[in-house]
Amino acid sequence: MRKRFLLYLMVITAWFSGNAQTAPGDTLAVLQIAQEEGLSQLGATSLQFDKNGYLWIGTQNGLNRFNGHQMKVWLAEEKINDFPNDLIRAMHYENDTLWMTTHMNALCAYLLAENRFIHFSDQLDFENTPSLKHSLALYAASDNQLLIGTAGHCLLFNRHTLTYETLQIPQLLEHDFVTCIESIDERHYLIGTNASGLYLLDLRSKSLYATDYLKALQRRQINVLYKQPSGDILIGTDRGLYTLAPDTKELKQESEQVIRGIYPWDDNCLLMSGASTNFLVTEGWKWQRLTFVDHRGKELEAVILAYEQDAQGGKWLGTETRGLFYYHPYQTKFRPQLIQASNAPKKDFISIFNFLRSANDLWMATEFGFVKHPLKSADYKLYRTDFVGYTLAEDAVGKIWAGGYDQGLLRYNAQTDKFDRIPLPIVDRDVIQITPISPDTIWIHTLASGIYALNIHDLKANPVGLWERPILGSRASYVDRKGNIWIGSENGLYCVNRDRNITYYDSLSNGRVFAITEDQQHIWIGTAKGLNKLHPRTGKITHYTKQTGLPNDFIYGVQVDDNHNIWVSTNYGISMLDQRTETFKNYTEDDGLQNNEFNGKAAYRDSLGNLYFGGMNGFNIFHPDSIPINVHTGRTHIENVLLFGRPIAQNILYTDTLVFSHDQNVITFDYVNLNYLWSKKNRYQFMLEGFDKEWRPVTRDRSTTYTNLSPGTYTFKVRGSNNELLWGDIDEITVIIRSPWYATTIFRIGFILFVLVLIAGGFSYKTYQQRQTNRRLLHMVQERTEELSEANKALHQSLELTQHQKENISFLMQELNHRVKNNLQLITSLIDIQSFEISDQRIQDKLRTLQSRIFTVSKIHDLLNVRDSEQGVYINTFIDNLAQDLIIFSGQDIDFHADMEQVILPSNRLTYIGLIINEMITNSIKHAFQDQQTNKTIYIRLDTNGDNMILRYQDNGVGFNKDKIWDAGHQGMNLIHLLIAELKGTIDLEINGGTIFIIELPTK
Repeated sequence: MRKRFLLYLMVITAWFSGNAQTAPGDTLAVLQIAQEEGLSQLGATSLQFDKNGYLWIGTQNGLNRFNGHQMKVWLAEEKINDFPNDLIRAMHYENDTLWMTTHMNALCAYLLAENRFIHFSDQLDFENTPSLKHSLALYAASDNQLLIGTAGHCLLFNRHTLTYETLQIPQLLEHDFVTCIESIDERHYLIGTNASGLYLLDLRSKSLYATDYLKALQRRQINVLYKQPSGDILIGTDRGLYTLAPDTKELKQESEQVIRGIYPWDDNCLLMSGASTNFLVTEGWKWQRLTFVDHRGKELEAVILAYEQDAQGGKWLGTETRGLFYYHPYQTKFRPQLIQASNAPKKDFISIFNFLRSANDLWMATEFGFVKHPLKSADYKLYRTDFVGYTLAEDAVGKIWAGGYDQGLLRYNAQTDKFDRIPLPIVDRDVIQITPISPDTIWIHTLASGIYALNIHDLKANPVGLWERPILGSRASYVDRKGNIWIGSENGLYCVNRDRNITYYDSLSNGRVFAITEDQQHIWIGTAKGLNKLHPRTGKITHYTKQTGLPNDFIYGVQVDDNHNIWVSTNYGISMLDQRTETFKNYTEDDGLQNNEFNGKAAYRDSLGNLYFGGMNGFNIFHPDSIPINVHTGRTHIENVLLFGRPIAQNILYTDTLVFSHDQNVITFDYVNLNYLWSKKNRYQFMLEGFDKEWRPVTRDRSTTYTNLSPGTYTFKVRGSNNELLWGDIDEITVIIRSPWYATTIFRIGFILFVLVLIAGGFSYKTYQQRQTNRRLLHMVQERTEELSEANKALHQSLELTQHQKENISFLMQELNHRVKNNLQLITSLIDIQSFEISDQRIQDKLRTLQSRIFTVSKIHDLLNVRDSEQGVYINTFIDNLAQDLIIFSGQDIDFHADMEQVILPSNRLTYIGLIINEMITNSIKHAFQDQQTNKTIYIRLDTNGDNMILRYQDNGVGFNKDKIWDAGHQGMNLIHLLIAELKGTIDLEINGGTIFIIELPTK
């Protein structure tokens, strides 16, 4: 069940053709948990896990519950739930009850579901036997018996009846107390003591006694008893380790080491703690000293007092003075390696910039030159140049080329085992990249002089003439499977195809390119600000940054593994992009990386699929398939619920429904995922059904607050992931926010009934009042009806008289209008007769003018007699009819044209406008048209402009003298001017092949 790796290994041992990921067998890297996480005291005496997955720690000062992030602490002086004592010696969890032995109150228990402590000290006579209160050992025997070791006694506690039985230790010595208990079978138990040795307990006869085959351990300090799967019992004492075979009663000493604790590490190994040292003991009693270190390599000396293993395979160690140690075989996924060369200027670490694997040798460009490391050994050879080595490459014939800052181009000479300097026809000595492009040629990239093509046979170098100006700072290059050459520079990305055609890409997330590689479909580019995925066919570039999941935007190296995952090194660890899910998995120094900061160009993949990443503190080598994955997700719990920031007095872990009033609507939920393996990498998703429409985004936060929640029923759901982003089950809790009393259903029904009763009562009262009123009104109506009947007769007679008078008035008005019309016609006729008797043409013209004016007044009189004229008159129709009648009246052959909008004017303006039209037409007939003129035309246009109307009158006669038109001799024009002034209008005159009058009059 627990088959893992050997205990003396810190991480999984995996070799891939000479590549090992191992750790020294006598060193164990652990995570220390102490006061920073809230542990109440560093002496962790006992450990237990409950059914929910929480770790309980008994200390010398309080009880602690750990969720992977922080402690919840119970202390006696705080009087929380009647916790009886701070110093806890031993614990046992069963049936959701945590049993504890304490220093001053014997046995007590914490009921998790009820969130309260119980104790039974009143059953023991502490006053006469004070030693009973000092309880140390605790063992759960059969038949619901708890065996409790105290000072000088062994207590039998029945968990059904909650009663004690007391057995005294025989041959009791001073300051003697029970230290440990272990079963031989269901009836017999071994009882170890601090001074008098080892005893047998017969649970059936309730007897405690010494036996001959244990005499060798009389007056020995028994520290620990441990039963092996074979049935043999290991006995740890201050004078060595013994083995007891119960069947043969044979007692055998195995070692002289002081043993204070024995714990099952795995199926093949035991962890044994001594006075100041710890050991891993394998089959055949092979002892190996165990050293604990933190993840920065600092040694942690500790005495182990307690041990537990969690559901994820993690191992918890309670120590005497250092709190808790946590170890998991997957805790460090990588093993950092250092270059250790005797001639290196620094012994602690050498910074690495580039890798090259040739056969079973790993070449590295470093800050002091170049290093060769046979992968099947621990040897490193530094070819020291005292200049920064920056690039390595192998040509088609297997020659190794190297370059760096201020040292030019080098080539490794296998015969002399040295690097030879290759002269180049350039001044620039900074070689930052070497690109083999053919069996005969390599490109040499310089920092400030561009790229040169070098023939590897005759060592002749020529500038690569592809650009008008050289590419500077091209520290990254890549030849893809199609033979295209990709070059990254300080100013973007270039692609040179086989025909030497160049494509430039300027849409990267940043112009500084540090790494280039490819997968089956894309080119991947690492820049100073993000990772880029280029689709060569379309030219589309996808950017990945911190906002999309990267731990850092500065990308030093990019590699692709066999599963098409993208690995990048950054300024904050290594990250893997899963292209199927578009999610990043990030690794840091905590996972065993050489450092969180890596170096440019220090990323490499060999032909076997191993990945190499280097940085400030060394390098890591691993195969992606060898990285251990934690498949245990851990349980997610809603730990706490707060109202307005204050915890509620309920045990949330054992509550599924909460009910609040309407004003308790600011609610905070605290939750946690009990995956202890790098719990800070756990992630969460949550939603409040009834409020959220979907799951909230993934977060690392372990708390969320909802404010101003409306009355209703909600269900808060949360799920957590482990450090590998594998999601576990959902935990949920229902929250009911009650409506205020005035918004409850009962109140609403009652209120509606009350209103209905009120309405019915009011209606009944109103009906009664109406009946009384109706009776009074009926009497009054009868009286008034008689009066109205008489009045109606009189009114009828008056109406008949009024109608008769109206008919007479109408007749008189018709007669009056008829006589006015006849008189106007008579005047016209008299003028006509008078004109025949007068020979003076000037007087005849004046009579003719007067006659036309009377004709116009007659037309207006006819129009005003129409009943609808009181509402206004369509002036356009009036002008059209009047103009045609005047032209016909003149007897001349004149063409008339009109273009007029419909305009309604008050009838009191009709006479003025009629006379104006009459004067203008009369003037045209008398003065504008000559006798010999054949095409005589009059044109009238009527438009509106806001509250004004514009009347445009035009003829095609001889026109006026514009300067003399308003002289006193032109009475008709003066009359027009007076009429327009009376109407508060304006007139303008144009002479253009005739006369054009433009008159603007208000319509209101």
